[in-house]
Amino acid sequence: MTMWLSVLIAFLGMTGPASLDRETAIIEACRTWSRSSDNQSQPVRQIASDGLCFSGPINDETSAAFVSALSKFEPSAPVVVVVNSGGGEINAGMAMGEALIPLQTTVVAQTVCASSCANYLFTAGDRRVIDDDALLLFHGGAHRLDEAQLRKAIAAQVAAEQVEAQVAGVRAGVQKQIDRQDAFLRRAGVDVNFFRWMAGFNDLSEDGRLALCPTPDPVMILYSDRLLATHGVTVDASRGPRSQAALDAAVRALGRSDAVCFMR
Repeated sequence: MTMWLSVLIAFLGMTGPASLDRETAIIEACRTWSRSSDNQSQPVRQIASDGLCFSGPINDETSAAFVSALSKFEPSAPVVVVVNSGGGEINAGMAMGEALIPLQTTVVAQTVCASSCANYLFTAGDRRVIDDDALLLFHGGAHRLDEAQLRKAIAAQVAAEQVEAQVAGVRAGVQKQIDRQDAFLRRAGVDVNFFRWMAGFNDLSEDGRLALCPTPDPVMILYSDRLLATHGVTVDASRGPRSQAALDAAVRALGRSDAVCFMR
């Protein structure tokens, strides 16, 4: 930001992203908090007047606590939100992301931000940061199901005359999630086909998948900053793994053995 832009913003009473010094201080405070026992009883902690930490699974309860905590911040004031989560329920994650969008946020992925955390919290930030050795992991969002497989699974559990009604109910529920997800992505400035693009990976041949992703049958994928940017998910500061070897080492350092892939 130039000196003249800073002066103009101050003159107009506008605010920009939190200063890098404040960002660093809040990141470190959240790191300390997430390593303490406090975060076991409360998944959300307002660490400063301009900082919020979230650590834990994403479900209805933690989502409500997060949204409530965000409501205490002024929309015009910059806030740093540090998130550490393996993910969870789609609708709960979308509610959290929807609450982030109206604010001026720097969202920081710390340690692990996977699944719904990556999908809906990280993407909602105005400024997006991947902390030291943090894993930003995706495995897709809401998408249409293979109805032949769905029908077969339902038929094994209910009477034949109930199958089509059950399939229709699931179809309607999934479409509602997709519509909400599309609206969220538009508001976040992200490619509305981001998750459709992800789902296309599974339609490739085995050789096609291995050409893009050296890990067979990955549970999660870490996309390069370049790939994310092509879909509108700009990473403003990236201090996470940038190769398959670095990703594997980071996963081992967490005591995990998940099959994860680094996709360039």
